[in-house]
Amino acid sequence: MRIDELLEGIEALDMQNLYPDMVVASVTCDSREAGPGSVFVAIPGTRDDGHAYIDAALAAGATLVIHSKPLPPGKVGSFLRVADPRATYAELCARLAGYPSREVRVIGVTGTNGKTSTTLIARHILNEAGYRAAALGTLGLLKPDSTEFEQRGLTTPDAGKLQRMLRELADSGTTHLLMEVSSHALVQQRIAAVEFAGGVFTNLSQDHYDYHETPEEYREAKALLFTRHLGLSGGYAVLNADDPVGLDFAGRFSGIDVLYGSQPEHNLVIGYIDSTADGLSWDLVLKNGVWPPSLDPQVNHARLRSQLVGRYNVYNCVAAAGVALLEGLTLQQLTSGLATFAGVPGRLQRVPNARGVHVFVDYAHSPDALVNVLKALAEMRGENARIITVIGCGGDRDQKKRPLMGTAAQRGSDLTVITSDNPRSEEPEAIIDQIFKGIVAKGHEVRREPDRRSAIRLALASAQPGDLVLIAGKGHEDYQILGDRTIHFSDYEEAQGFFAEPGETIAP
Repeated sequence: MRIDELLEGIEALDMQNLYPDMVVASVTCDSREAGPGSVFVAIPGTRDDGHAYIDAALAAGATLVIHSKPLPPGKVGSFLRVADPRATYAELCARLAGYPSREVRVIGVTGTNGKTSTTLIARHILNEAGYRAAALGTLGLLKPDSTEFEQRGLTTPDAGKLQRMLRELADSGTTHLLMEVSSHALVQQRIAAVEFAGGVFTNLSQDHYDYHETPEEYREAKALLFTRHLGLSGGYAVLNADDPVGLDFAGRFSGIDVLYGSQPEHNLVIGYIDSTADGLSWDLVLKNGVWPPSLDPQVNHARLRSQLVGRYNVYNCVAAAGVALLEGLTLQQLTSGLATFAGVPGRLQRVPNARGVHVFVDYAHSPDALVNVLKALAEMRGENARIITVIGCGGDRDQKKRPLMGTAAQRGSDLTVITSDNPRSEEPEAIIDQIFKGIVAKGHEVRREPDRRSAIRLALASAQPGDLVLIAGKGHEDYQILGDRTIHFSDYEEAQGFFAEPGETIAP
């Protein structure tokens, strides 16, 4: 693409040595990817500043450098200074890719908990109805015809990687992308040039206060999907109205919004819920909405069923249902698609065993998520059965939530085993001490075991038939970060290995 085409409409503060016939092949914010025909965008980051790598990009042959800070005099090369390099980077990546979000219907899902489940449920329902839907998020990219996740990385990728993914999906005939949108991505404008067909808000609770300094800052980061991005693209919003933040977002959203929750004034009304160890069923009533025609025009309600466990998953299913209905599916298509969704890796994922112990691996790593998962287990607990919980907290992350995790675990468990998660550069014992500050109930059985493998084995060895064991925090992750080392470690594999017969091989 010619440089004048790529930069059309980009507001420059000043420029140096730009020529219209320059040809651009790539846009990057990583100097290691720079080369002849590339545009290098220097982005000031939270830990590193791209301006420090301008010389490296030029030495690699970059055709143009885009920056926001004044350069020292005498710098040789082609330069363009802009006010907001993040937004400029996102726009140029989308432009070079041919604006692929205009060819794929992108639905963004944001919130503290439930993003992964909601995206994967909605993807499955749409595919069952004959669409070609993909999902992108914490687990990676799941293409329409695939059962394996790929390109795992950030929950919401860098703008360049995201636009390249979208181009690949568009070229392969993908009709929809259900995409998790993190608060980091919203603030860092990774999705600035994505044109959204719709957006979903699941809920808001404490998380990422290591990055967002206050609850208000965290909330406003999430709000950007609705107040900025959906407003610009004209997309719809599906909002959890049982969360007051969802109602706040609805009041600020100018487009079509659908509210889901338990109150009769909502658009998707959740009725009677039956939650067992075998799955969920609940009543759903469609009210005051822009819904597709039904095979029976008098039908505006249904009894929905899911193989998922845990009452909170009803809300994830209904959020996905709102997307499916607004994308044109009938209530009948929604009902049949939802019933065949088998589950999400690392989200209340059951570990089969022959000893009659109910073992689950879950990604719950915020206090609210842990509370909800433990409530779900309590609903399926048999008489005299105990709940045993293994928890830890990641190092170099939000320290304020650590005692809250301890409190949540003790209130919902009969035995808590406190251990390491990804300690990173922190001392595991120091993290455990902070979690212990939330253990206040007398008589609650609690153990500390810094080694996560030993902690899992301790919990499983303590369980009797009928007991429920929750291994929380890492879910689908198959690694552990110890200082500057990353080792292979899977909670699911560790639990499998504990129950394996002598000589039995456990596949990674």
